[in-house]
Amino acid sequence: MKIPIHLLCLLATLSLSFSTSAADLEEILSLALENDPQINQAKAAYHAALESRPQARANFLPHINLSADTTDNTQDRRFDNGLFGGNESFNSHRYTLSLTQPVYNRDAIVQRRQTDAIVGEAEVRLGSAEQALIVRAAEGYFDVLAAKDNVSFANAEKEAIARQLDQTNERFEVGLIPITDVNEAQASYDLSIADEIDANNTLLNALEGLREITGRYHEELTPLIANTPLPSPDPPNIERWTEVALNENLAVKAAAFASENSRHAIERAKSGHYPTIDIVASQSNAVSGGGSLGGSEIDSRALSLQLNVPIYQGGQIQSRAREAQARLDEANQRLEQQRRSTVRQVRESYLGVLASISRIKALKQAEKSSQSALEANEVGLEVGTRTTVDVLVARRLLFRAKRDLARARYDYILNTLRLKQAAGTLTFNDIREINRWLHR
Repeated sequence: MKIPIHLLCLLATLSLSFSTSAADLEEILSLALENDPQINQAKAAYHAALESRPQARANFLPHINLSADTTDNTQDRRFDNGLFGGNESFNSHRYTLSLTQPVYNRDAIVQRRQTDAIVGEAEVRLGSAEQALIVRAAEGYFDVLAAKDNVSFANAEKEAIARQLDQTNERFEVGLIPITDVNEAQASYDLSIADEIDANNTLLNALEGLREITGRYHEELTPLIANTPLPSPDPPNIERWTEVALNENLAVKAAAFASENSRHAIERAKSGHYPTIDIVASQSNAVSGGGSLGGSEIDSRALSLQLNVPIYQGGQIQSRAREAQARLDEANQRLEQQRRSTVRQVRESYLGVLASISRIKALKQAEKSSQSALEANEVGLEVGTRTTVDVLVARRLLFRAKRDLARARYDYILNTLRLKQAAGTLTFNDIREINRWLHR
């Protein structure tokens, strides 16, 4: 039985848009930085936040306005002596040029201070998005490698079981084994075909996941070396990692900036009670083409100091202050939730790294033991002390150990990256270091 034709067709279709050269982890990350929609959203949000500074500064600079209007007039004039004055149509127009220089506006003062929190939050959120992209790119990369490993192991297992099935049929034909052994071998072969189909489908899904990040398909990825270094977390102290995370984690910093932003929002809401002072200079020209006094043109200039004192706005200012206080409470709770989440993440990742190291060592030994067990069962089958089922089970255990060992190496790397992400210390240099562990 072969791979279904629809899977083969899909693989062939995807290969038309694949990158033909083997890409390494740095190249994948570089493409992701350019094409990933999530990181591009964070970049756009950061640039949008930067605009809050010139907007706040504008509140302290002069505002210049020009207004103009033109009016067509029609007048019917009558006099007290009963004489009819007649109809008259004329045009009047005017313009006013004004300059307003704010002198005191508490809302503008608080808004200018608030921009530091707005920009600071956007900046750390961009950094957080970059760290998240590093992890997502690595996850996508190693998911594809793991899926390729599964396909290779599934193919190798199917071929080995096919040879076992042929041998079983030959032994049955000469009367050395019962028909049940043939049925067992056939069932294992059919199961291996199902596993192969599943492995190929998983590979296709992994390739789609990587394309979502980089914007293209990748036919070949540089594999990981067999003897991957397994350095333990440095420092080897989970409490120290937790302390660093609470101070450096970018998601915690972003939540702290959001809380600070909410505190400024309360002050801005209360600023509605404060007066504003402006200097206003204006120049106007009014032209009238007729009327009871005849045509006229008037030029005027004015310079004034304007004071505006809000007295009552229907309770709107108090309501906005209460709303801002509730938003601050919400932001503070979000900050606390993020701190707790960060502690959980860093401790899980730290323990995950240690568990991955132990698991890799155990699986290396399991692979050796499974290989020895398979060889012993094959010898036992020849001399009649083992059955075909024993050999099939031993072979399946061997391939499972190989698959699990490969996955454990990838999990170790990913747990290391997640630990540094939770601690807020993850950088692109970490990817460069991991890239040295790839085959050249």
